[in-house]
Amino acid sequence: MKEIFRTTNYFFSRGENKNGGIIVLVNPKIRVKRIECKIPNVLVIDFQEPNKLRIIGVYAPERKSWSWDDLSSFISNSCVIYGDFNVDIELDGSKADRILKWADNHLLTHNITDLPTSKRSDRKIDYAFSRGIDIDIQVHKITSKSDHHPIISVIKSNLSISSQGRRTHWNVFSLFSEFTFSFWEKNWNLDKLDSTYENYVRFLSLLTSRCNIFFCIKKYRSALPGELKCLLSYIRALSFRQIRNKSSELRSRVLQLRKIAKKKLNFFFYNQLENSLRNRNSTERGASTFWFRSKQCIKPSSSSINAFINSDGKIIREKIEMCEQAADYYEEFFKCPDVIRPHPYTDSPVTEFENNDEPISEITLEELVVTVQNKRKKKSLDAHGISNYMFDHLDQNHWLLLLKLFNLSFQKSILPTAWKDTKIVLLAKTDSICLPSLTRPISLLDSFQKVGEKLFLTRFRDLLSRRGLIADNQSGFRVGFRLQTRLLLFLEDVYSYLSNSAPTCTIFVDFRSAFDQLWFDGCIGKLLRLGIPKAYLRWIEAWLNNRRGFIEVSGFRSRWFSLGKGGPQGSVLTPTIFITYNCDMSTYLPGVLCHFFADDLAAGISGQMGCKYTSQIIDLEKRIKSFVDQLEFYSDLSLQPINFKKQKVFSLLVP
Repeated sequence: MKEIFRTTNYFFSRGENKNGGIIVLVNPKIRVKRIECKIPNVLVIDFQEPNKLRIIGVYAPERKSWSWDDLSSFISNSCVIYGDFNVDIELDGSKADRILKWADNHLLTHNITDLPTSKRSDRKIDYAFSRGIDIDIQVHKITSKSDHHPIISVIKSNLSISSQGRRTHWNVFSLFSEFTFSFWEKNWNLDKLDSTYENYVRFLSLLTSRCNIFFCIKKYRSALPGELKCLLSYIRALSFRQIRNKSSELRSRVLQLRKIAKKKLNFFFYNQLENSLRNRNSTERGASTFWFRSKQCIKPSSSSINAFINSDGKIIREKIEMCEQAADYYEEFFKCPDVIRPHPYTDSPVTEFENNDEPISEITLEELVVTVQNKRKKKSLDAHGISNYMFDHLDQNHWLLLLKLFNLSFQKSILPTAWKDTKIVLLAKTDSICLPSLTRPISLLDSFQKVGEKLFLTRFRDLLSRRGLIADNQSGFRVGFRLQTRLLLFLEDVYSYLSNSAPTCTIFVDFRSAFDQLWFDGCIGKLLRLGIPKAYLRWIEAWLNNRRGFIEVSGFRSRWFSLGKGGPQGSVLTPTIFITYNCDMSTYLPGVLCHFFADDLAAGISGQMGCKYTSQIIDLEKRIKSFVDQLEFYSDLSLQPINFKKQKVFSLLVP
């Protein structure tokens, strides 16, 4: 055996019969440690780098002399159990229940293959259990004498940022995408949309991973000018020569040159920082003064989450438990709301508009390319491991295939199922140790779907402009309507009330988790009654419904859960859908000057003029009471709850 595996490190554990046993082969460059285990047919190995990981190999014959509980002491927070379990989880009834109950007690996730692994019984008896690790597993169909099909598994390692760096060879990615275009052109079958798109994004994700190289941060050096590199190389060569010759003159020369190099390096880094600050502040006149004044108003905040607090007040720091606790909360939070029917948004009579059958205009290749080029190239990964930073390096011919996909989606209101998959990352609103309810969910959507959203948004905004649905008192989320201008207009209205010596009240309303409360059926029904064409409505409905997501915390994932309400926080389309859904709010608030700041409301109310001051105050109170009642009615009608903790009321009384 030593001769056969001389190029690898191998570990072997004998079995209970002559044909049994476990063997694990490891690359010699990887540091591993074998854990003593006296259970037959079980082998336990710890991988030390880049992250601590435990691999447990298991062969469980029908008449094994040990139980699953005997393995419990070897389970760690980051471990994977591979092996032949001789139990089909889907078919073996009570035997499967016992092993699944044991796995659940130890927070183990079972990962099974799509195809049977046993050639004799066509059952799935070779698989894996994992804890704290995300893995992929599949059957490798090859011809062999074994009565089992081999399985291939990939462990997605979470490299430590502090010790590992990563670089992607995008030139290689671009060349390979150009080389494989003919293959995808041949296999681009939109009749099987889901499988085609799923295979395509998986290919791009794996290709990106294949083009990555990892290096040790400790050995990393920033880019230096050529003369400095030459000087450092010369000093290094002199230092080696001095060590060999043990010359005191060379030693003095090396020390002198090192002092000179250190001064030049410090001067270089100082200039780099100075140039960076100068470029940042040169974009606007008086920027230094602005930052000096504004930094006094900037409050420190914490966006990273270190731990959660459960219902018992206990602090949970285990990432897996944090993911599951957050998933429990947001699964309930995004649950489809129960609405009493009939409801005016969904069941009132529908008016036929002249543009009811207006189609969504077709996308051209030039428009698609311009849209992709204008998108901000972020490196954050979606649920499938794709980032739009890749778009600049994807071969241009691939956009011809995606053009067909986008046009088909607009024409038939069909979206690939993968477009509905959402990775949700959480940001702390205040403290880094908090309840899940005090976090803000940010949705990382499918990268290609975001391109489709941008294309649809252009057409939808043009439709809203032609229909005149968005009132002029709405600023934010609109081109040409700045929030700064809205603030000046609001102050002008308040000053006009005060100039008439009328008592004035201003009310600032914040809607609680505004985007996350969007009611799907009510939104579609209301847009229909506003005169949005059916083609647009069908696409928006397909975009909203049947979504699912998972929570990710520090590289660990929760289970999938459905999203029954709320527009995605990371979508460019959600804000426009939201303000369209609430475009009639001011009609429910008569006698009030309403100003809409993105998803917030500022209202100005004045008492009756031309009467006694006491009568003005009484009339103002009546108007405030009427405004609050109408606002509460609209909030209940549209399922947009008000955040009373942030609601502010200011009274300006002028005698």
